[in-house]
Amino acid sequence: MFRRLFTVKPAAWWLLLTAAVVAVAPRLAWQLKLVDSHDALYIVQPVAALIGALLARYLLHGQKSRLRHTTDKAFVVGSVLSVWFVLYFMSGLFLTFVHNAVASSWQAVGLNIISFGASVLALEFMRYSLMVLAGRRNLLWFGVLVSVVCAIQQIGLILPPEAGSFLELLKFGITYILPAGVMSLLLTYLSVAAGFGPQLVYGLGAIAAAVLPPIIPKYDWYMTSMSSVLLAVAVYMVVDRSGGGTDAERLRRRHRRPRLAFDAMFGVFTVALVCFMTGVFTYKPVVIMSNSMLPVFSRGSVVVVQQLRGSMDIQVGDIIQYEAEHKTITHRVVAIDTAEDDSGDRVFTTKGDNNKSRDEPVAQSRVIGIVRSTIPYAGYPTVWLHDISAKH
Repeated sequence: MFRRLFTVKPAAWWLLLTAAVVAVAPRLAWQLKLVDSHDALYIVQPVAALIGALLARYLLHGQKSRLRHTTDKAFVVGSVLSVWFVLYFMSGLFLTFVHNAVASSWQAVGLNIISFGASVLALEFMRYSLMVLAGRRNLLWFGVLVSVVCAIQQIGLILPPEAGSFLELLKFGITYILPAGVMSLLLTYLSVAAGFGPQLVYGLGAIAAAVLPPIIPKYDWYMTSMSSVLLAVAVYMVVDRSGGGTDAERLRRRHRRPRLAFDAMFGVFTVALVCFMTGVFTYKPVVIMSNSMLPVFSRGSVVVVQQLRGSMDIQVGDIIQYEAEHKTITHRVVAIDTAEDDSGDRVFTTKGDNNKSRDEPVAQSRVIGIVRSTIPYAGYPTVWLHDISAKH
């Protein structure tokens, strides 16, 4: 085993050491209080990764992997990611949607694209360079080392529980370590078996699904972890099976698989969207026509309303939608009373966060549902059409 260490080029060891420094640099800078957590994630991480990528390019000296048909495999990886994302996002129609904390505004989304995009591009180029420098004889054991170092970077600034129980440590492992480890192993495999293109498609696609959508399905820690692991397994199986066959067969697969994936994705999306818009599911989108709830959401936003069914509990502080005279109102509950007719029904008093006075009390029978999430600006086309029709 120790003899194998000397079969790896010194350049690969230097680059692996650099990758390790890049992996721990954001956390180290944060824990030493040189920067806050935001700057560690959005400044230290991409800058350190870009420096590492420049060193990788220098150490490669123009070396490249000799893989063929990398474009075909990039199509395959992209197709799997597309279908998975549609299924993942549409699952929120049955569970619920929640705000994505890292995509709270358009400015945050733009910052995510620049920072995370640059980090993934640089780090995956380092991974690819490491596997090229390692040599064919050392791919397995050196690939495991590379995967461990890169997984540490993927975990980022997340800290394990300081004195947690065994169950808390197990939860931390399943939530953060397992998905990061599996994803890192897959990316290392792609760098060897498929090339830098497919590797980058998966890396960018996986991070984009996490940091770009303003709302995401409400998964618990176990479902989040398992969805990430299953995606990695699916990509591995499809890429592994796409390697054989003649050039003509590969060409047919190149055109057939993306088309089938697109058809499946489009069909699922269309059916789910129609059902969503017509209120077949528990959740329904509604466009906001006023600024009465600023700063929570404004005119032109779309709110996702969980329709009131059965004995759903409404509490003070919830934002509800209810039927008023010739219109619907979406305001916050500020008081809850019992109806005076001895029916036992509840009566809700609401108020817009941007309004000075409270609304008239509303009976429970007139409540449509509870607002679960918002999508800013998405409803402006409806607002404009409403304004045009009102003028005429």
